[in-house]
Amino acid sequence: MGISFKTLLLLLLPVLAKAQLNNIDSLKAAFSSAPDGPMRFKTASNVYFYYQELNRDSALFYAEQQFLTAKRNQNKIAEGVASVNKSYQLMGLGRYAMALKSLQQAFVIAEDEQNEKEDAWDYFLTPYQGNKRLLLLSYTHHMYALLMLQTENLEQQIIHFKIAGQIGKEINYTPRIQLAYLNLGQSYLDSNKPDSALYYEKEAERTALQANDQTFRLAKTYLGTIEMHLGDIYQALDDQPLSLIYYYKSLQTCTANNNRTSLSRVFLRLCKYHLNKGNKDSSLFYSLKNLTVLQTLGMVAGTETNLGIGYENVYLSYKLNNQFDSAFKYQGLALITKDSFTKVRIRNLAEFQKLTYSEQLRLQNLEKEKVAYQNKVRTYFLLAGLGVLLLLATVFYWNNRQKHKAKIKIEEAYENLKATQQQLIQSEKMASLGELTAGIAHEIQNPLNFVNNFSEVNKDLLVEMKEEIKTGNLTEANAIADDIIGNEEKINYHGKRADAIVKGMLQHSRSTKGQSELTDINALADEYLRLAYHGFRAKDNSFTATTKTDFDDKIGTINIIPQDIGWVILNLINNAFYSVTEKKKQNIQGYEPTVWVNTKKINGKVEIRVKDNGNGIPQKLVGKILQPFFTTKPSGQGTGLGLSISYDIIKAHGGELKVETRDGEYAEFIVILQTFY
Repeated sequence: MGISFKTLLLLLLPVLAKAQLNNIDSLKAAFSSAPDGPMRFKTASNVYFYYQELNRDSALFYAEQQFLTAKRNQNKIAEGVASVNKSYQLMGLGRYAMALKSLQQAFVIAEDEQNEKEDAWDYFLTPYQGNKRLLLLSYTHHMYALLMLQTENLEQQIIHFKIAGQIGKEINYTPRIQLAYLNLGQSYLDSNKPDSALYYEKEAERTALQANDQTFRLAKTYLGTIEMHLGDIYQALDDQPLSLIYYYKSLQTCTANNNRTSLSRVFLRLCKYHLNKGNKDSSLFYSLKNLTVLQTLGMVAGTETNLGIGYENVYLSYKLNNQFDSAFKYQGLALITKDSFTKVRIRNLAEFQKLTYSEQLRLQNLEKEKVAYQNKVRTYFLLAGLGVLLLLATVFYWNNRQKHKAKIKIEEAYENLKATQQQLIQSEKMASLGELTAGIAHEIQNPLNFVNNFSEVNKDLLVEMKEEIKTGNLTEANAIADDIIGNEEKINYHGKRADAIVKGMLQHSRSTKGQSELTDINALADEYLRLAYHGFRAKDNSFTATTKTDFDDKIGTINIIPQDIGWVILNLINNAFYSVTEKKKQNIQGYEPTVWVNTKKINGKVEIRVKDNGNGIPQKLVGKILQPFFTTKPSGQGTGLGLSISYDIIKAHGGELKVETRDGEYAEFIVILQTFY
């Protein structure tokens, strides 16, 4: 930043402060004169929003006024909103335990569907006519994620930011989506995933810039925070020029919107940058601006908004300028303040942990009481059940014949069910055979080409050999005969290869149960990988994917039903190709569809692993994917039987089928077989 901009900034700050002061005076006057009820709640919200990122103590006071108004008027949704607002300010002040208590109250309200009947107060800053209970639930999840951020629980903060954003999408409320993306960018950066961080932060920026009149105010308030996060992300991506551009954009935006929390943080970043570069004037300028803002915030919580950090950077800047008297003064203030901050933070974290531990104990006691009550209920039901059983025994005695008939019907139904199941399995096999047709045709074409080519060559060689015999050149005739014999061996080899492919196809199509035999599992996996690939290419000539194999030569042969295990491998590979194809449609920069097929012998067992870098499987669905007729594919693209049948086949072989996955990153299916079946 040049000197002229610094001067302009210094001139503008008093003007902006005066304008804001006049504004806050009118807001406070409106609050003081507002009648109790929705109008008082709304005016308290306006003052709260003014102080939200400006002064934590003042913001907390007006959040408490919101809460008291809601309680007096018995409006649960308003009470929940106020509780979340209180928790945000309590977090900013480092009072994590109290923040958690406020959020627990908000969760109770937001998760109770009865509260959807509340009077439609104007709970939020931007007008919204949808389901306000769900909006409160999104807001509460978001604030809980921020609490997890403050208490350094990275996994939980990502989970709850995503839940908040998803609810925001469901109810079509842009500010909640924007704020979720804003914080997910920071969370993924903390997770050392700058590419994911950049995706979410750019989405947040796009949402803020496209904000309409209704959501403009809230969107612009946090645009400076988004720009600051983008500066952090580009710095992590080693793009220093672009990082600085976003820091300066953030400085302007935060100043214009009076977002002092983020303004302090961006001053801190610019100070550190100029300290590292040895820029004396700039580092001192930004460190003093940061300190000025910090002294107005009344904050002791965040590591970046810690007054001790502010003093420390002023000390370092004076030291860089060789102004040692001022440097030593601020060094002392930094040591005292940081020590005090550390003690307060440790105490607050201890209180937070104590509260969470107490909550766990309370839940355990509730669970014990619940179990005791359930046991008592079970005892009563058992006694009642014994009486019912005595009555039923009498009835069953007189209806023995009907029972016998029912048994026969059940057995018939069971046989029909088994027959239906076998038909379903056969239908799936025939469907997969149809999909394999192109792959089989491609595979069988190669050996047939060899047979045809060598047959034509032998024909020419035989003609040449006859000529040599006529001329009496037996030496050359014998050499030609040797060539013919060699070609015949190649014809025989490729003929057997074609025969094996046809036999495999016929075995695959049989409806009767196959016979187990010693099988080269590596060759089987390699063959079905190639068949599946060419089958996919035939259906979609734009399909491409990298395939990688790692086969353990120590496996040798194992005793299995080859057509059944082959079908399982084929189904898993087809699923992998489908997953990487769907992910490729998302146009993710640098994404290369890849499928791995590996085998390994471990502790007398054989593992077959099929892995892809596709969309993965959401954790909530992992427990369902082996159920019959459950599918994640769109309607009409899957029967939901493939994995269920695969599981039954592997189980019949005395093996296991496992899945390891991460949503959005990969899925890996693991087949474990005994070496003898």
